[in-house]
Amino acid sequence: MNLFSERIIDRHRRWWIEKEPHEHKNLAGKLQGPAFVVEAGFKVPEMYHIGETCDSIPSFKDLPDNFVIKPSRGWSAKNIYVMVDGINQLDGEKYNRSQIVESLKEKTKIDESKNIKILVEEYLINWNHDSSIAPYDYKFFMFKDSVAFCHVVERKSNTDTSQNRHWYVDENFQSINMKVITTQIPEEELCEKPDCWDELVLTAKGLGKKLSIFMRIDLYATTRGAVFGEFTPQPQGGKGFMPDADVWLGSLWKGIEG
Repeated sequence: MNLFSERIIDRHRRWWIEKEPHEHKNLAGKLQGPAFVVEAGFKVPEMYHIGETCDSIPSFKDLPDNFVIKPSRGWSAKNIYVMVDGINQLDGEKYNRSQIVESLKEKTKIDESKNIKILVEEYLINWNHDSSIAPYDYKFFMFKDSVAFCHVVERKSNTDTSQNRHWYVDENFQSINMKVITTQIPEEELCEKPDCWDELVLTAKGLGKKLSIFMRIDLYATTRGAVFGEFTPQPQGGKGFMPDADVWLGSLWKGIEG
């Protein structure tokens, strides 16, 4: 196997089909991941509520004006509500508690599964104090403590992903001049470098060293510095990588786990 996509698909087969044990295979969980990060000495969002059912979501009167509601399992910002003054920043629509509860009941298996929780956590403010949009994602492709690149995402919508903007930068915040994912066209003009960029890199490297395998480490640049988002051990499910990027990333993968 020489391609990155082959490595990711192979990891999925080993970890989840053949049930091969690995100490980090469950870190993509939105409870397990933050616990690992806290133990490693890095920052995570404050957790307001962990519930067993959708109906357990607290009254909005008992929460801060801004907060995030999400299931403990999921991907691609699905079924996530980034609430600012009653508006979900991921679709621009206004929601009350009842509407969110009913939507989550319809679209998730939270009420049916003991393994999925409903979480309400801190709304993180973008490093430049602009709370009109959700904080940018900084997705670090880490091979142990080595940064391959960081995928920066301005997430404008979780319903129409074509509105989202993308940049690919190295650890010095310079463009890598490469399109990585077939459906994600990088912007020509580089976005503004966050004032906590050095902390983002140090956090990614620190977590990567502790993991000692390939992992995509997703972070946020906030008014309180670098804050953890989630671990993604199988980015894109191994699908949709541009041929040149697939070869390049594959060349960085060493051993069984990268």
